[in-house]
Amino acid sequence: MRSDVPGSRRLSMEDRRAQLINCALALADRGGMSAVTVRGVAEEAKVSLGVVHYCFDDKEQLVAAMIEKVVAEQLEALLGSVPTGNLGTGREALREWIQEALIAVWRRASEFPNRWLLMLESMLFSLRQPTESASAGQAEMQNEIAEKYGHAYLREIGDRCEMRWDVSERVLVRSALQTLFGTVQWWLVDRDDDAALASLAQIAGWIAASATPR
Repeated sequence: MRSDVPGSRRLSMEDRRAQLINCALALADRGGMSAVTVRGVAEEAKVSLGVVHYCFDDKEQLVAAMIEKVVAEQLEALLGSVPTGNLGTGREALREWIQEALIAVWRRASEFPNRWLLMLESMLFSLRQPTESASAGQAEMQNEIAEKYGHAYLREIGDRCEMRWDVSERVLVRSALQTLFGTVQWWLVDRDDDAALASLAQIAGWIAASATPR
């Protein structure tokens, strides 16, 4: 595979896909989902249309990869918020670290609001598609990724704080993420940082109350 840019280095398939995904995200940041086209991505990356089609079967596959990256970037803040040292044990330690994780997710959303809007736009687009469309499962994919990261976080933080969950972890993760996402989306409307932080503190307290010492 050869770039259209003279003298540019040859990229592996993985690196080229990453480049094209980043170019698609740049387009979406500037103009929303409607700005992402195969031709637009090719022009942004300075490659031929054939290069894009070699890496992705169609626009839907490219958009799916793009959204997967955005969701993962947002939710990695959960796992990245867990320090490597001693967290302390007990419900109060658990509450403090859950609150820090929720704030980390919100801060990333507040720094890159267009990325969060892109997730919302993609989900709405997916839900409007006929079931046979390749895009129809994109909303479900977003939820599955979110649940995966949320579950990994709860397991890690519970073990580190020597607490066990008194309710189904799946139910807890889904409820917590739904509330977190609602808080971020409310912030996108009013941009009230203090209100968002107060809501996140309430969510952290509710989640911690669902655990007891081992």
